[in-house]
Amino acid sequence: MEVDVLYFAEFKNITGKEREKFKLSKSTLAELLNILFEKYKLRTLIWDEKNQKLHNLVSVIINNQATHEKNPSLINLNDRDTITFLLPVSGG
Repeated sequence: MEVDVLYFAEFKNITGKEREKFKLSKSTLAELLNILFEKYKLRTLIWDEKNQKLHNLVSVIINNQATHEKNPSLINLNDRDTITFLLPVSGG
């Protein structure tokens, strides 16, 4: 199974990429997050260590649909899904 991850803002700055494909053996967001955490310094940006879930400020978009589930093991992915992580937009 292969998924496409799009990077914007801070995610793009950290990874140095706009998009990246990943091969997954399982079909959950938890597996993708583990790969991302090993490859990049994204854990503190995405993960709420105390509550063991996604940070409340992080939005996960799968195929242009927002998911409101914060437990990544409950978020199933399908072959060729596109996943985007977004942080709140700040302006000034």
